[in-house]
Amino acid sequence: MAMEELTKYTIESLLAETVTLPSLPASVQNILSLIENPNTKLADLSHAISLDPSISFKLLRLVNSAYYGLGQKVTSIEHAIVLLGTKVIRNLVVTATVFSQMGKMAKSMVIHSVAAGVAMDAVVSVGPLKEVFAKGDTGFVFGLLHDIGKMFLMEFLPKHWAGVCYCAKEGGYGSWIAIEQQIIGVDHAQIGGKISEEWKLSEDLCMAVLYHHEPWKVDDGRQRLICASLCAADYIVRASGLFAYEHELHPLQEEVWTMAGLNNRLLIDIINLYFDKHAFIEELMNYTGT
Repeated sequence: MAMEELTKYTIESLLAETVTLPSLPASVQNILSLIENPNTKLADLSHAISLDPSISFKLLRLVNSAYYGLGQKVTSIEHAIVLLGTKVIRNLVVTATVFSQMGKMAKSMVIHSVAAGVAMDAVVSVGPLKEVFAKGDTGFVFGLLHDIGKMFLMEFLPKHWAGVCYCAKEGGYGSWIAIEQQIIGVDHAQIGGKISEEWKLSEDLCMAVLYHHEPWKVDDGRQRLICASLCAADYIVRASGLFAYEHELHPLQEEVWTMAGLNNRLLIDIINLYFDKHAFIEELMNYTGT
């Protein structure tokens, strides 16, 4: 495959000339705006979620799943909000929305993304990141979304994507990110960051998606901790054999562990927790479109 035959893009030219970023459904945009408004009444928020049958159904299934293990049956959206709080509900709404979109993705990519959510949860539970996250909040949505840019590139630039996959399989072209930059001109993390911004997700989540392979580029210490933790979670998933693409190469810089505040003892606890919840990956896969 001759790489010179394919157009190379910048982020600006890609979005201006070729494609429009996917938007969140209007109902989801409304739900997220209500959550961000401190004056929103509980009844109004639960009503807005209930008006979207797909999201409310998936949200309740997630809340009642063995993975979340709440120990009590949650029978209504209002009950879920009271029990978990709006920050957790916001992440669950985004999770349910992304699950609905995942039917377009290759199964290996979905498994990798779901597993990254499980791994990021483990990092949040054990590592210093637990001091940053709201009580009861999880890192699952961070892991789930980290490769959202790959879904976009695969769908809208199939020839370029085929070129990336070919070069990765042949070897000798460097990391996956490097190959994307060589062939496309932009990489999945850059596109994923733009999609997260378009969806008006939290700044922490946008930054994590954008810099999940390069946390050292983040100046803010708190956000660098989140980005490095996601980078570590992604690596743990690949080390366990769950790749988005079988020939994917993402070497991990040694400094990432330090940036994430993880030592050998914490890492053992994280890996044990990740494998304890490994069985739930299949359960969570049932909530996606694959």
